[in-house]
Amino acid sequence: MAKRILLAEDDEDNRDLVAFVMQRSRLDVELLIAENGKEAVEIAKREIPDLILMDMQMPVMDGYQATEAIKADTSIDHIPIIAFTAQAKPEDKIRTLQIGCIEHYSKPMDPEELLNIIQKYLQF
Repeated sequence: MAKRILLAEDDEDNRDLVAFVMQRSRLDVELLIAENGKEAVEIAKREIPDLILMDMQMPVMDGYQATEAIKADTSIDHIPIIAFTAQAKPEDKIRTLQIGCIEHYSKPMDPEELLNIIQKYLQF
C-alpha cells in the first residue's frame, strides 16, 4: 500500500520538482499537495498522510502556524512533519524543532538527500 506524503508548498516549481523526484524514486508514494498552511491542515485532517513536508513561508497560514495546528489536534498530532524550508539559520532549525517538526530540511533540495530523509521516517 502506498505511503501518503503531504507536500505543503506554495512555490509551483518546488512542487513540480518534489513530484518529479517522487516519481523517479520508484518508491510506493502518493503525493498530496497543499499550496498553503490552511490547506495543509485541512488535507491532513481529511487524508491522514504518513508524513508531511511543510514549507515554513506560505500565504494564508504559514508553516509554523500549520504545524502548531496539526500538533494541537489529537486526531493528527502523530503525523511526522519535516520542515522543508529555505530558512537555514540555526535559530530557524531550533524553532521548527520546538514546534514539533521531527527534522529541518533546508532548500535548495538535493533529491537523494530528501529521499533518504523520507525513507528514514517512512521505513519502506
